[in-house]
Amino acid sequence: MKVGQKLMELLNSFLRVGSVLLVLLLEISLLGFVVYTLQRSAVYAYIVMQLFSVPLIYVLVEKEARYKLSWVLIIFLLPGAGFLLYFLWGSKREFSWFNRRFRQAEREVGEQLPIRAETEARAAAAFPNEAPLGGYMARSGYPVYECADSRFFPSGADLYPSMMEDLRSAAHYIHIEMFILDRGTIWDEVFAILKEKVRQGVQVCLLLDDFGSLKASTPDFRRKVRAAGIDLAFFAPINKDVLHVSFNFRTHQKLILVDGKVGYCGGINLADEYFDRKRRFGYWKDSAVRITGGAVRSMDAIFSVMWQVSTGRSLPLPPPTAERAAPCGAFVRPFAGGPAKNPDNPVQVLYDLVIHRAARTLYITTPYLVLDRQMAESLVRAARSGVDVRIYMPGIYDKSYVHAVSRHNFGALLHGGVRVFEYTPGFLHAKELVADGRLAICGSVNLDFRSLWEHYECGALFTGGAVVEQIAADLRAIERESREITYEEWQRRGVWKKLVEAFLCLLAPLM
Repeated sequence: MKVGQKLMELLNSFLRVGSVLLVLLLEISLLGFVVYTLQRSAVYAYIVMQLFSVPLIYVLVEKEARYKLSWVLIIFLLPGAGFLLYFLWGSKREFSWFNRRFRQAEREVGEQLPIRAETEARAAAAFPNEAPLGGYMARSGYPVYECADSRFFPSGADLYPSMMEDLRSAAHYIHIEMFILDRGTIWDEVFAILKEKVRQGVQVCLLLDDFGSLKASTPDFRRKVRAAGIDLAFFAPINKDVLHVSFNFRTHQKLILVDGKVGYCGGINLADEYFDRKRRFGYWKDSAVRITGGAVRSMDAIFSVMWQVSTGRSLPLPPPTAERAAPCGAFVRPFAGGPAKNPDNPVQVLYDLVIHRAARTLYITTPYLVLDRQMAESLVRAARSGVDVRIYMPGIYDKSYVHAVSRHNFGALLHGGVRVFEYTPGFLHAKELVADGRLAICGSVNLDFRSLWEHYECGALFTGGAVVEQIAADLRAIERESREITYEEWQRRGVWKKLVEAFLCLLAPLM
């Protein structure tokens, strides 16, 4: 890449983010000036404002207690301005134009996605312990499918040949949604296939999160992609609505869909490090699943909702496939969720239900461990009831401040009987869960506030079948390359580190 082009790309990113930050700075400055004037001329008015702001935040914020406490802290750090800043930055009110648009798109797409009572009944009969969470997901609009021919990929390098073959085989359409797209060898190779497919008459839709893909989203990139005939859209452009800065409410979903026949989801973005083409934090350990059959229609529905929200245009779903005549006892249920559904977010509820229903074992991988009190207590309660609960974290991390909060959260979990491991070869970015050797999840969901409250996420829930066994085997392989953290070791942290972790933990819901 030429130096001049690199500088133009950096300038583009700086200008786009800078315009938002400048408006935000002006807003804060104005608020600060008003508060400063009030403090000098009306001390009593300032006190009344503070006393009014704190209880009102507790009424307005629909999220869990630590999120509310974080905003209360901001109010005290930024007297007066903190309350108004919440409306400019922290709120995503139930009846906002965005949430209304999302719910409308979900209703329109959901009408094309019927729940098949017979399949739901077979799943409940085959896995009675998991029946309550299956019933909840069905009522939330996410059907179960039987005997899907699914495959698990324990790394980006393993995923690559299958993904490229499926892209080359596309005859009707390719739909891709990514949180991060970064230019490099992977994107160059994928882009070459997409251009060729467009020339063959294949519809290609590419949906990127505007903030996650900010580095790649230059004028030159957008021009080349659109010139190739690819329909390119961005979710929630960060500088479109500067009065409600949208850094916190992103689409973190990763989907690749081909012809209604094949669907991929997991933690892998379209960037070189995810495919072991570039080393940033040691070995980048990630995973994904490939799903075929009727379940792909549910994945298409998840993409269609986000596409309609982002562009105002609807995409037709592929026709439904016939159910298999011979039951096989293995089931898959694609799912999604996000802040437009809070406080009844299917992603957050699903993880809570899985933790509560686990009877023997519960193994989870996550790159970030920023838990609300309810989920932390649920994990400890499961461990104290005799469930073997293990959490696998990266030994080499990408965000030091988030890792500090994760380390702080180890204490209560370790003391409560949860076992915690750190993956030593590099950065563990995979998002996997296995419960009782019968249920497994692979998707984009981290165990943190963003994934459970503020991001749009997706994944696939498996009960029975080969994928559950493959994910369980991957977790065993991860443990063999991990170091267990003990409660005694955690207690020996230095005083300064403990203080920093405790302070950052107060701001954890905003990270």
